[in-house]
Amino acid sequence: MANSKSKLQKANSLLIFCFLIIAGLYFGASVLIPITFAIFLSTLVLPISNFLEMRLEMGRIFSSLVSTLILFLGISVIFFFLFRHLTIFLNDLLDRKEEIIKFVDFLQENLVKSTGISLEEQNKIIQENLSETLKNVQVFLSDTLSDLTGVILKFLLTLIYVILILINRSKFFHFFMKYIPENKKENTSHILNQTKLVAHNYLWGRIQVMLILAIMYTITFFAYNLEYSVLLIIFGVLVTIIPYIGPFVSGLFPILFMMVLGDSSLEIISFSVIVLIIQLIESYVLEPVIIGSEVQQSPLFVVLAIVLGGAIWGFAGLILFVPLFGVLKIIFDNSNELKPLGFLIGYERPGAGADLYQKIKRKLKG
Repeated sequence: MANSKSKLQKANSLLIFCFLIIAGLYFGASVLIPITFAIFLSTLVLPISNFLEMRLEMGRIFSSLVSTLILFLGISVIFFFLFRHLTIFLNDLLDRKEEIIKFVDFLQENLVKSTGISLEEQNKIIQENLSETLKNVQVFLSDTLSDLTGVILKFLLTLIYVILILINRSKFFHFFMKYIPENKKENTSHILNQTKLVAHNYLWGRIQVMLILAIMYTITFFAYNLEYSVLLIIFGVLVTIIPYIGPFVSGLFPILFMMVLGDSSLEIISFSVIVLIIQLIESYVLEPVIIGSEVQQSPLFVVLAIVLGGAIWGFAGLILFVPLFGVLKIIFDNSNELKPLGFLIGYERPGAGADLYQKIKRKLKG
C-alpha cells in the first residue's frame, strides 16, 4: 500500500513538473525563443570561432564577433534575395491585371457550366464579400509589417546573444559543472559535449540538405523555364526546415505555379513527377545520410514536437522543438533512469538499410 502510494506521488510530481515546464515555455516565449535560437546558432558557428582562435590566433572577443558577422551576412543575403524576388512577383501581379481578369472570367465560365450559377449571381456574391475581403487584406498587411519589425528586432537580439554565448562559453561550462557532484562530472561533461555536437550536426546537416535541394530545384525549374524560379527556390528550400510540413509546402507551390503557367498537360505532369522525386530523395536519402542517425527521432515524436512547438511557441516552435527533442534524447540516453524514454523517442531503421546509410555517409564524409 505504501509502495503504491509512493509511486502515485512520483507520478503526480512528474505531471506537475511537466505542466510547470510547459507553462514556463509558453509564458516565457518572448525571452526564451531568441535565447534558444542563439544557443543553436552559436553551436553552428562555434567551429569557425575555434578555427579563428587556434589557427589565426585571434582573441576570443574578436573571433566571436567575426563568427557572428559571418552568420549575420549569410542570413541577411538569403532574406534579401527572398524579399527582392517577392517584390518582383507582387509587381508582376499588378502588371498582369488583364491576364488575371481573363483567368477569373475563364474560371467563372467553367463554374457556370459545372454548377449552373449564373455570372450575375457570381458577381453579386463577389461584390457582397469584396469590402470584407479588402478589410481583411488591410489587417493582414498591417499585422505583417508589425510582425516583420518584431522579427528584425528579435533577430538582432539573437545575434547579440550569439556573441555573448561565444565569448562566455567556457565560463558557462565551468559555472554549470560547479553544481555537479565530483563523481558525475565526467558523465555530465560527456553529455554536454554530445549535446553540442548533436545541435551542430543537426543545423549543419540541415544546411547541407537545403543546399543540395536548392541545386536540384535550380536545375529542374530552369530546365522547365518556370517563372519566378528564384523566389520558389529560396522559399522552397527555407520552408523545409520544418519537418514533414515543410517538404510538402516546398513541393506544392512550384507545382501550383506550373499548373497556372505551364504550356501543356504533359509539361505539368512531368514537372510534378520530378518535383515529387526530388522530395522523396530529400526526405528518404539526403536527411538520413547527411543529418545522421544520431539526431534521428521517431516520426511520431517529430510530429508531436511540431504540434507542441506550434502550440507553445508558434512558428518558432515548429523549427526549434525538433532539435530540442533531439537534445532531450541525448540526455535520456545517458541517464539510466530515463534511458527507456530515449529509446522511445529514437528511431532506428532496419539493419540492411541502416548499414547502407552508414556506408553512403562514410563515403560522403571521405
